[in-house]
Amino acid sequence: MHIWIITFFLGICTLAFCKELPSLYWLFILSAIFFIWMFVAQKIKKFTIHALIFAIGFCFALIYTHWITAWSLSSELEGKKLLITGYVASLPIIKPHHICFEFKTDSVANIKTATKLKLSWYGQYPEKLHAGDKWQLLVRLKRPHGTLNPGGFDLEKHLLVHHIRATGYVIADDFNKILSSHWYHYPLTQLRQYLLVKMRAALYFDELTPIIIALVTGSENEITQTQWDVMRNTGTSYLVAISGLHIGLVAGIILVLVQFLWRRSKYLPLMMPARAAGIVAGLFVGFIYGAISGFSIPTQRALVMLVMFSLAALLRRNTQTWNAWLWSLFLVLIIDPLAPLTMGFWLSFTAVAAILYASGSRIGQATTHLRKFWRMQLIVTIALLPLTLLFFQQFSLTTLAANLLAMPGVCLIVVPISLLGALCLPFSNYFGGWILWLGVKLLRLVWWWLALFANFSWGSWCHPIYNWWILIAAGIGVLLLFAPRGFPAKYLGVIWLLPLFFYTPNKPKANEVWFTLLDVGQGLSAVVQTANHTLLYDTGPKFLDHDVGATTVVPYLRMQGTKIIDTMVVSHGDADHSGGAESILKALPVKTILTSAVEKFSPRVAQACAAGQNWQWDGVDFQILSPPSNAPFVGNEASCVLKITQGAKSILLTGDIEHDGEDLLVKNYSTSLKSTILVAPHHGSATSSTQSLIDFVQPKYVLFPIGYKNRFHFPHKTIVARYTTSGAKLLNTAQEGAITFKFDNKSDILALTSYREKEQHFWNYK
Repeated sequence: MHIWIITFFLGICTLAFCKELPSLYWLFILSAIFFIWMFVAQKIKKFTIHALIFAIGFCFALIYTHWITAWSLSSELEGKKLLITGYVASLPIIKPHHICFEFKTDSVANIKTATKLKLSWYGQYPEKLHAGDKWQLLVRLKRPHGTLNPGGFDLEKHLLVHHIRATGYVIADDFNKILSSHWYHYPLTQLRQYLLVKMRAALYFDELTPIIIALVTGSENEITQTQWDVMRNTGTSYLVAISGLHIGLVAGIILVLVQFLWRRSKYLPLMMPARAAGIVAGLFVGFIYGAISGFSIPTQRALVMLVMFSLAALLRRNTQTWNAWLWSLFLVLIIDPLAPLTMGFWLSFTAVAAILYASGSRIGQATTHLRKFWRMQLIVTIALLPLTLLFFQQFSLTTLAANLLAMPGVCLIVVPISLLGALCLPFSNYFGGWILWLGVKLLRLVWWWLALFANFSWGSWCHPIYNWWILIAAGIGVLLLFAPRGFPAKYLGVIWLLPLFFYTPNKPKANEVWFTLLDVGQGLSAVVQTANHTLLYDTGPKFLDHDVGATTVVPYLRMQGTKIIDTMVVSHGDADHSGGAESILKALPVKTILTSAVEKFSPRVAQACAAGQNWQWDGVDFQILSPPSNAPFVGNEASCVLKITQGAKSILLTGDIEHDGEDLLVKNYSTSLKSTILVAPHHGSATSSTQSLIDFVQPKYVLFPIGYKNRFHFPHKTIVARYTTSGAKLLNTAQEGAITFKFDNKSDILALTSYREKEQHFWNYK
């Protein structure tokens, strides 16, 4: 049975490798093939059975995915005003300038449609937007679409996993009105919102309130960036993600407490053994905790594992715990076949598997509690190291020391106290608030400990995994290291782990240039690499709480093995070009800053870019063409224009220059503007890309850094027609994702890579 579950799991995982979602006709084809095979074959072989189970897993995931994607927003309706009705289906997330929430529809554009949307409401949104309320809203929607870059976050996969089929925003209008409000619509979410409001009121005075709220309700939206930085730098971000660790430890505390009290009674042990009573009580409290946290995907997974391991303990004292682990895996896949698309799935099941594998695979192995805790910590840390580097590109070197106090302090003390305080709030604000206050004070001690280690400059090791074979080799190394005593050559596992530490990504050779225009939405950021140097041109946008510098540019640079930025050119001061600069400067050392907006970088030393500045790296020439030092340009027209030349090929980066700046370029440089690649001025606006500029540049490729369905409607259709007439090939980041060119001075373009095409999966926008 065990191997069947693994086969079923592999069948489900296979769907993730499909570039297109296969048709449901595959079900009939596979069914027909197996029917014919079983009819013809005289004896069904094991291979046939496993192939059938593999196909069942694949088809089960396929049916489930088709069910989720049954409704999709048509391209004709994107950006149009649509009237929708439905229910607020999540905790509303209040941000400085807007509120966002999930919305389960009854109808879209007067057509009965049951789907889930993610909406934002800007401006005059209702102060009290309650979960479960039924609303009529006027909205603009777009299909699930996010930026795609190496090392970046895949929003489109995230939306699929959470069953969200469109995103959009509410338009201010009289059509927006509440239709009904009843307790029986999303009662659990309403309870969570009630507790969240009560907790916020009881702890309004403390900066750690968002952490306490996250520990109890699972809502992480109020945690500040500074607090996330502390947890990330100490490897303790898992503490605020309610998962198997929290639910398991809370259930364990209840088990020990109930078991202790049960044995004190004369009659209760006659009705049920104390151990069984403790396990049942732990399960009950675990489900209460899961309900308060909203039965999120990690919580569901944790509860399934808790149930299976509890049953294993109840049914047979020495039951093989691998049975419980495998059945937990099976049930999680039945509940949600898309679970393997989440990082938490791999981290949680790998952590538990590592502990079972290293501890002999049986419940109740004798050892002291302190040794068990430290052994578990060491095992989980080493086992998850490859996955941590794969998912997060960094590993905290202080995690063991930080967790010395953080894990037992938070999971064994702060969480139970905070959960008790939250459950008391509906009955007594004073008593519940006092318990929560105690939880905050205890958390402050833990937080002091974490902040101490977070400030160490050497505390984080940034080293992404670049190839799948490195991950496989590291997995073999972990299996060898934690093999049972007496296993031959187990310490050879260290050798298998070496590629994880010493492998470096490919880099350009001498006289070679790698140019990548990142997909940063409506903004610009490009990376230029030579054999020994890295240049960053613009840093992407920062709007409200969305900082592309931190979420896209820095992860990409780390994926390329970049330790230092030699020159950062910020063309001008607009937020869509300079917004990510601060995050990048915090994450990576920058030798030189060139910009036309020097004042934005004070007190850092930045140089004003000016025509005539030039340098050479590894046989590649760099030249600033504009603005002239004496030109009265400001804003867009003052953008730093950079030309990169390698032999007969070149790249022209123009920032946001418009007619005046372009005319000056043509006047000063004329035919020397000719370039292989042109990043279109001002994202392809109608006020840029004059015919004279196009005639002199004569680009083979024109790149438009734009956001999907951007409100400016870039690139303008007249500009597209103008470039098309010139014979250039047009590419834009909204459709291609990150765009990479690799070339040298001896041959034509070595490679043109569209990241969206290269890494296409069935959940990605096409």
